[in-house]
Amino acid sequence: MTMLGLVIKGSVPLPTASRTDAKIVRYLATLMHSRASQDRMNLAGMLAGSLYLDNPGIIVRATACEAPLFLGEMEVEAITTRHPVLLLRHSSDRLAANLKADIVLPGDGDLTWHLNYHLFRGLAGDSWLVPPGHGPSVQLLRHGLFFTDHPPYCDEWDRNAGLERANAHLGAHLRGGWSW
Repeated sequence: MTMLGLVIKGSVPLPTASRTDAKIVRYLATLMHSRASQDRMNLAGMLAGSLYLDNPGIIVRATACEAPLFLGEMEVEAITTRHPVLLLRHSSDRLAANLKADIVLPGDGDLTWHLNYHLFRGLAGDSWLVPPGHGPSVQLLRHGLFFTDHPPYCDEWDRNAGLERANAHLGAHLRGGWSW
């Protein structure tokens, strides 16, 4: 039994993954041009509904639950697997495209947390996770997460436009409509 099983065994029952959760996780996999698999996750004993992005080696899960739910489970997943873990938090309204991300990165002796990041889409179609205030921005690349101190926008107007583009793109994906 993995350490994750021991932690979750005595806790309150966690919500199961919904269809919207699965769509959002697959959406992130397409943004990163990565193949996602559940088989490796089931073998590792991870939370139901999690996907493992093969190429960058990232564990991704989505939920409509507010923080801090799942933060403890993310921590255990990161420690147990030594892989970065992304938790995508979305609105409980299936058609609302308001997405936030919590990221935990395992290190040699400690974990690095990045909380309440927003999905951002550049004019060239590049996808980012940007912090609510100051902090590193994260570009979603085929080979993993690229952290940089330089944001993908030049001012507040540009930031808001990128957040709106990302929400429109995600909304079209969730509704099954055309996306660019």
